[in-house]
Amino acid sequence: MDSALVTKILAKIGYVLLNIQSTERVIKRVLQIAMPREQDFFVSLSERLASKDTDRPLGAFLTELRKRAELHNDVDELLKRFLLSRNIFIHEISKPEGWTLRTKEGLRVVNSQLDQLLEYSAEVRTLFMALLYSWKIQGDMEPTKEEDEAFQAIAGKYEGGVLSRKWGSDA
Repeated sequence: MDSALVTKILAKIGYVLLNIQSTERVIKRVLQIAMPREQDFFVSLSERLASKDTDRPLGAFLTELRKRAELHNDVDELLKRFLLSRNIFIHEISKPEGWTLRTKEGLRVVNSQLDQLLEYSAEVRTLFMALLYSWKIQGDMEPTKEEDEAFQAIAGKYEGGVLSRKWGSDA
């Protein structure tokens, strides 16, 4: 087996881990900022961001999002695929059929799994950055260049919008 190729795959595994952690952080922070629970509307932003809520698992945050908002079907499916791929990566990385670091075919399987998760992660992070952009625009705040780019990337992609708020349905 080519040890240089194995080393590259191991490095990519580390990169993917950091990438999905970044996406998770974006999801959790945007939900705290742009989609607070109704009882937290008048809690200051700094207090919301200091909350220990971010220690909750990603799945709990996405469940909470579904309680607070109607999601576009494509967005909901993307979030499900991202969470499933993320959970396999974190908890059962070698679960996919053919996954091994001992053969070239196995390395292709690993690389494909990593590429798919990176794709999901990037799209999910873009969606949540665009949500933050929308929140800032509604509040007459200046969005960052990254938030503007995220919004432009999804503009028109989801007919009817990414989500709509469910009022009076917080748990």
